[in-house]
Amino acid sequence: MAFHASPLTVLIVEPFEAVRTMISNVLNEIGNIKVIQSSNGNDALEKLAYNDVGLIIGEWQLPGLSGIEFLTQVRTTPRTAKIPFLMMSSTIEQAHVVSAIQCGVSEFVVKPFSSKQLKARIQRALNRPVRAFQGDSSLITAPAQEEQIQLLIVDDVADNIKVISDILRRDYKVRAALNGKKALQICAAEPQPDIVLLDIMMPEMDGLEVCRRLKADPNTQHITVIFLTALEQTEHVIKGLSLGAVDYITKPANPAIVKSRVQAHCRGIESNRLMRAQIDTMLENTRLRDEFDHLNQNELVKPLSHMQYSCELLSTHLHQPEKAKHYLDEIKHSCTQLQLHLDSVAALGKIERNDYQLNPQSHNLQCVVDDVLASLASMLKQQQLSVHTSIAADLEYLGELTLTHTLLSHLIKNALEASKNRPSINVNASQSEDHVVITIHNSDTIPIQVREQFFDKFVSFGKPGRLGMGTYIAKLLVEAQNGTVAFRTDDNLGTEVFIHLPLGN
Repeated sequence: MAFHASPLTVLIVEPFEAVRTMISNVLNEIGNIKVIQSSNGNDALEKLAYNDVGLIIGEWQLPGLSGIEFLTQVRTTPRTAKIPFLMMSSTIEQAHVVSAIQCGVSEFVVKPFSSKQLKARIQRALNRPVRAFQGDSSLITAPAQEEQIQLLIVDDVADNIKVISDILRRDYKVRAALNGKKALQICAAEPQPDIVLLDIMMPEMDGLEVCRRLKADPNTQHITVIFLTALEQTEHVIKGLSLGAVDYITKPANPAIVKSRVQAHCRGIESNRLMRAQIDTMLENTRLRDEFDHLNQNELVKPLSHMQYSCELLSTHLHQPEKAKHYLDEIKHSCTQLQLHLDSVAALGKIERNDYQLNPQSHNLQCVVDDVLASLASMLKQQQLSVHTSIAADLEYLGELTLTHTLLSHLIKNALEASKNRPSINVNASQSEDHVVITIHNSDTIPIQVREQFFDKFVSFGKPGRLGMGTYIAKLLVEAQNGTVAFRTDDNLGTEVFIHLPLGN
């Protein structure tokens, strides 16, 4: 995560001081951040009036002014409308998520969360465009990807660990620790365990102290603790439950009871994960819809405006055959571009739903590239940019014309927009065994901040107003044609994007 030389001011709006402290500590680990704290929405609004805040981290359930009301105030006030807003909540419903998205929330994080989860959400909130306050949204949810539950068994007797591990290892990822100190180290490191099965009676540091430390640390307090205890240790069990443990299992362990107790608490963990995944999906679908709207506006307005202009000129030159033919050709070209765009949008939707049937044919690559450059002619002329090509006249690839035209448009435009040092790019192509290799080169490097996510959704850097979908769409369309795409970036050589498509006839 990279920030400017001046500190980023972050406003934390959370009623509980311990949570505010935990978030402050995470922010301090990131570095170059000034933290402002507030316990309620009204006080937070006052602080916003007197501070230049670069990020808000706010709780859904606030005293007085609620979290959604606070978010609405932020988004409908011109001075604060563009501040990224990360919403936190421990009890959130799908309807709440929809309302918050409509009000312009940037990201959600569901409590309890680890410092790693919070950092990831903070980074996403800062890197993605801020959504404006808006009306109803049609949102789609998707099932969460399964993650294996991680268990940690803590007992000073190795045989006890083996017994319980043998019961659970078929269904869960199981780790072990022979003492409390080692258990705390494992819980503090990634990947953190989801559940700790913790023996109460251990030398040096007993299970009660381990539990107390886990629940006192904001980075580990979300971990579920189940005590392992002898039948006569009732007093210790009560003490452990008061420290934050959720259940206990008596020894010697009964396999059926161990399985059922662990399974019961796993359902809560999986439900929490599902809710996080649904939130992520709704946010992503909303951003995706925004980008399609943005692309449609750009790609539809240009050919429509060009057709209107050509029609006006045609009407004044109806009795001049040569000029009339020229303007008719212009109108025909604009219609072709419009149809290509509409076809590519329809195809992209099907590809994202894994519902696209590829119909590959052999096409001349030089003709496709020429058509792409013709569609970009006004952009090239207006911004004084140039494209140099080197493609064999008879080179054919196997794919679909619409998909290839769209992916090349995105990648060439991306290269042109990134060319600050030299306003030109090179598009070359050659045959390599059974593939056509297309290389798009520009003289600038890809910023370090986005290199690892170059082909991901919503990744953009140094391009105000752009949501960062071009390279993602290009990758999707390449892979839909049984091809691959990669890049190489170097301070001396600039950036090369390599597209491999099947060789045509």
